[in-house]
Amino acid sequence: MSALPPFRKLEYVLAVARELHFGKAAERVHVVQSSISRQVREVEAELGFAIFRRNNHLVEFTDAGRPFIQTMEDIMTRFHLEFKRAKDLGRLISRSKSALCLIGYSAFVPTRLRDQIRSMQRQGLPSLRLEFRQVSASEMADSLSSGAIQAAVTFAPLDQSNLQLVPLRSELLYAVSIRGRQVNGERAIRLGDLKSCRLIVACSEHTHPALHRSLIEQCVRAGFKPNIVEEATTAREAFDLVQDSVGVAILPSGICEEMPLTLQSTPIIGIDALQLAFIYRRGSSIATDRLARKIADSSRQFSLENGNQTFSRSAGSDPQRIVSENSEQLRGDRLEASSRSKKVLDKTADSSQSLGHDLPSTGRT
Repeated sequence: MSALPPFRKLEYVLAVARELHFGKAAERVHVVQSSISRQVREVEAELGFAIFRRNNHLVEFTDAGRPFIQTMEDIMTRFHLEFKRAKDLGRLISRSKSALCLIGYSAFVPTRLRDQIRSMQRQGLPSLRLEFRQVSASEMADSLSSGAIQAAVTFAPLDQSNLQLVPLRSELLYAVSIRGRQVNGERAIRLGDLKSCRLIVACSEHTHPALHRSLIEQCVRAGFKPNIVEEATTAREAFDLVQDSVGVAILPSGICEEMPLTLQSTPIIGIDALQLAFIYRRGSSIATDRLARKIADSSRQFSLENGNQTFSRSAGSDPQRIVSENSEQLRGDRLEASSRSKKVLDKTADSSQSLGHDLPSTGRT
């Protein structure tokens, strides 16, 4: 097997491919033009074919060079992604050495829940040092298994048998759209009503395959294949996409508390609630096991004492009853948003019309 060209030489080749000009490519990689020309010729000699055709100041791809460059671009993109993943994992492990408990969390776990855990720690475990790190669902299991994080707060399941799961609370799913439509706080959107909507979701086959499969299966049971146009990786991204009239977002109720005042959220009937869970590696030390259960038990108790009984209901609870229990809070939120941002709401009223065909009427129950 012949040796691969040095990584730096391949970067020079890609720089020329992107600029189609040796002088500009040299500036891009901060070397003199003669050096980059020599390095590219050396790569071509090692490969056994010309990548570029040079004619005076004109640079273009050869027939063999074009597919080679396209493949190399794909390889380099994947390399940089994997390198970033390896770097982030290394940093997490490095940081965890100096922290007693490093807790990872999903991007769609509400800030309020992390604040509750911190409050519990200050009141019940003042000597404990907690640190939080946002970790994608696809990396969470690896981070737990490697010891990069000691525990995690995320949505179950994770499709991993070596993890211990302690349920915290259930979260209903809400449809998030541009504020301005008439929405009755005592009513909800049925899952089937989203059939014609362009949907923005918080999970994909890569980021959280278990939740993605569950969403697709429930939509199919409701009689339609979801028209997913975007898969947001953060709540902020999902909110921005809704504000840009890309579609209607399906998001957990907790994170909806952090949405801009220009948006509204409506409960969805006919879809399972999500289970927020505290997760740690099965077979961890006794100290880690006790810590995880202490945080989980205290967090659940904190939620109950602060009027979050709705979140503690199982996914099989009657959705109409859940919506009714939340109606007073929903109405209060709308009144507060209206008084604080009347000018903003008036300004966005016109833009909401463009999304009108996306969000079905909520008058049907």
